[in-house]
Amino acid sequence: MKESIRLVAVLTAICSISAAMLAAVYNITMGPINRALEKKIAQATADVMPVGAPKAGIEKLGGEPFYVSRADDGTLVAVAIESVSSNGYGGEIKMMVGLGADKTLIGYSVISSKETAGLGTKIAEDDFMGQLVGKPFSSDWRVRKDGGDFDAVTSATISSRAALECIREAMAKYEEVLPELN
Repeated sequence: MKESIRLVAVLTAICSISAAMLAAVYNITMGPINRALEKKIAQATADVMPVGAPKAGIEKLGGEPFYVSRADDGTLVAVAIESVSSNGYGGEIKMMVGLGADKTLIGYSVISSKETAGLGTKIAEDDFMGQLVGKPFSSDWRVRKDGGDFDAVTSATISSRAALECIREAMAKYEEVLPELN
């Protein structure tokens, strides 16, 4: 009995020390990780804005941050919106989607994903993205296999569907807050 109590006490001490060390490492690394993510989001926002557009400012609309670029007279130029799909082949895909005031896709940037290298990661390459950029909201934002307007990345249909889901979600968010943007 005494041996069991001693083993439980030792195990409890080891677990407590391990938990404290894990918490300390988390607290130390949380700051740099958050700064890196903020930098990545800022770069993604800049990447999805039209060339020469004024720098985007953050506007909270509908409880979410929208990165809004306006001309000097306050006219809407473009909006960048974070969008997430949990339906990627490797799980969640998080993208920054740039949408023009004329209701067209300006571009997108993958912020994070766990898609298969060399296959699913091709959603961020020009062959796939090139067919999407400049297309109006009224397009059928699904892959051709599902009756939509766009070709999927070869051998990466699931990733392509998830990317298009992110774009559709961003467009829906944009249209929801459009009255507030103008």
